Amino acid sequence: MGLEDEYVGDADWQNFVQVYEEDYLNDDARELAKAMDDNLDMAVVLCGKMGRERALQWLERSVPALGDKRPADCLKTPKLIKRLRMTLMSMP
Repeated sequence: MGLEDEYVGDADWQNFVQVYEEDYLNDDARELAKAMDDNLDMAVVLCGKMGRERALQWLERSVPALGDKRPADCLKTPKLIKRLRMTLMSMP
């Protein structure tokens, strides 16, 4: 059972994203989204959690919570997108 199996659903994800949109839906998030296959929602959250520069570096690193996959690789399939979203929601 992977983290994606615990995905809380798109409605809860959108509610989570809304918490960050007011402060972080900006040019930094839009630039980051370009490196994330245009996933602006996740870019907004990442900008809020770590800032654009750190997020760009994080995207290219192997992350244990993602099964040692790079976050950038998790943008390729719906299953891994759910895993990435759950990881983002779990981050402090």
